[in-house]
Amino acid sequence: MENWDDLKFVLAVARAGGLSGAARKLGVNHSTVSRRLSALETALGTRLFERLPLGLVTTAAGTEAVEAAKKIETELLALDTRITAQDADLEGPLRVTAAQLIFQVQLAEIVARFAERHPQIELSMIAANEVLSLQRGEADVAVRVTDRPDDTLFGRMATGQSRGFYASKAYLRTHEEALSKTSDPAEIACVTFKWWDQGPPKEIRERFPNAYASVVCDDMIALHAAVRAGLGIGRLPCFLGDPDPDLDRVPGFELARYLDIWILTHPDLKHVERIRRFMRFAADAFKANAGLYLGR
Repeated sequence: MENWDDLKFVLAVARAGGLSGAARKLGVNHSTVSRRLSALETALGTRLFERLPLGLVTTAAGTEAVEAAKKIETELLALDTRITAQDADLEGPLRVTAAQLIFQVQLAEIVARFAERHPQIELSMIAANEVLSLQRGEADVAVRVTDRPDDTLFGRMATGQSRGFYASKAYLRTHEEALSKTSDPAEIACVTFKWWDQGPPKEIRERFPNAYASVVCDDMIALHAAVRAGLGIGRLPCFLGDPDPDLDRVPGFELARYLDIWILTHPDLKHVERIRRFMRFAADAFKANAGLYLGR
């Protein structure tokens, strides 16, 4: 094998389980991945993947190639991290990743204010609901909503959070009588979150035994929109529910603890000045706005 770069394509296909997913990850088109993979298999004289109806599965030779690719990737990333860690200048690239919602609510503003102070730093915002790997160098700093930050990473908690039950003002007016009672057989509609509850949350069921799920959402932005549209009561983090002029908290329910917001980086990068300074700047900004996240 003359071109080690071919292994990057093999690894991407193995991780994605197909050509299209690998193409998206590598930022190339489907035909490029297919052509590079076919050319490598021809050069090696063996198949690296079995083409099955549900995707591509590595052969014995493919598994060996993937393991070799992982070792090379690990060494290259470690080298890159060590070199970056020697950079003490307040210039150069800085890639920040977070869920789209966090950028929308406050992080984009934080990045903008940081950019004004440090115009020589080349900032990139990577909005991704999936967790990007700091170990693989997919980003330099991650802002994550979690109670269990990866213990292989370095960082600090920026702020705690609370969540509560919200509904549109129109929905609350329509169901005012039923919602004002401590126990009622009324059929109260709930907007539920796929990752929390398939049906109405326990707190709702205890108070309204006939509550039902009007819609199930797999994204917090979609859940927020559904509650605003009057589809029912939904449980939202306070930073989403409280500032929305079309929503109110549902009477009779207390706020509950929600996941914390953490600022994280790879341990080898914690002394890089631009990374260290951004992490401190972002954490201080979130902390200063803690009332928004805690529902105060």
